[in-house]
Amino acid sequence: MSDEVNTRWPVVALAIASGMIAAAAMGKVPPAVGLLRQEYSLSLIYAGWIVSIFSALIMVTGVGFGALADRYGLRTTLLAGLWAQVGAGLVAVLTSSPLILLGTRLIEGAGFLAVGVAAPGLIIAVSAPRDRNWSLGLWSVYVPVGISLAMVSAMLALDVLGWRGLWMIFAALAAMLALIGHWLLPHGPGPAAQGAATGNLLAVLQRPGSWLLAGSFTAYTLMWISIMAWLPTYLTDQREMTVAGASLLTAVTVAANVPGNLLGTWLLHRRWHGGTIAALSAVIMGFSIFVVFDGRFSDGVRYGSCLIFSCAGGMLPAAILGTSRLHAPDPQRISTINGLIIQGSHLGLFTGPLLVAMVVTAQGSWESVQLYMVGCALIALVLSWWLRQVESRQVQGSPLMPKGTGR
Repeated sequence: MSDEVNTRWPVVALAIASGMIAAAAMGKVPPAVGLLRQEYSLSLIYAGWIVSIFSALIMVTGVGFGALADRYGLRTTLLAGLWAQVGAGLVAVLTSSPLILLGTRLIEGAGFLAVGVAAPGLIIAVSAPRDRNWSLGLWSVYVPVGISLAMVSAMLALDVLGWRGLWMIFAALAAMLALIGHWLLPHGPGPAAQGAATGNLLAVLQRPGSWLLAGSFTAYTLMWISIMAWLPTYLTDQREMTVAGASLLTAVTVAANVPGNLLGTWLLHRRWHGGTIAALSAVIMGFSIFVVFDGRFSDGVRYGSCLIFSCAGGMLPAAILGTSRLHAPDPQRISTINGLIIQGSHLGLFTGPLLVAMVVTAQGSWESVQLYMVGCALIALVLSWWLRQVESRQVQGSPLMPKGTGR
């Protein structure tokens, strides 16, 4: 763990910005699906794979990427992830093959994963002890901000520049961050000091806190991404809104996650247990999602509950990502545990929308999703509270546990 006296905020900002640009690769595709299908004559299923293969890769390789990052170094891994995003973007722009386009999505997924597992460790390395909760909590906004950035950019750029122009914008931003990173990012311990990747992997998998962190994040993502993915369809099909109106309300709902991230960060700074914050988030999400899918309430109340759901949900990523270091077998090697967390989150990203579609198809109404969503909230609550108990027993007294933590 770093003994920095003063936090190197430019490095923290670069790491967070890198995560946002990497996450934008998830948000840039859905608005462009229509253009991609038209140009390449893609079936709906093939287009679906272009969207989802990104998460499918991460769903099965996250913890392995984390172990490799601990083995080969955080700086090298983050820069490699950014350059992978640049290369994939350029190849996608130049290709006329839908198969190669699909391959570039795999490379973008690998780039996102490399940045996602390396950035938290870099943030810890350059943060003073008093600032670590803040800096890691700020890191937790990278996914919603990155997706929102891509959605807004798509609205502004697709009609003027086409999907290739949108891809070039994010490739250029990734290249800019990578060049700055070569100059700004600190050189950490070399591969010999990092240890064996297999040893790191086994050490993480043997700790119960690792699985509770990943399980809580999976339950959260199952709920959150299901709402974000299907809200536009619900608003246009069931409430007869325009596509533009539905997209705007969905973007606002996604953005509502960010204040929750910041609130969770503030609570961590106030010495709350990560498990306590995650449990509080799960309770509020459960109650609000019950209202969202209850037809007895007005549309205004239901949409307001949707905003509360997204905002309260934002506390959970802040809690999980902000305290993951406390469950790592070695404070210098949290990339493996972050890889497991990211793997769990993308398990939710990949399966959540599909499960909702299956429930709605089988039951014939959107209100039937209510019990499924509340069930996910209950699972998140149980896992989060269990995590709180593990934190109290396993981590209390550790030099990594903030002094005075007791809530």
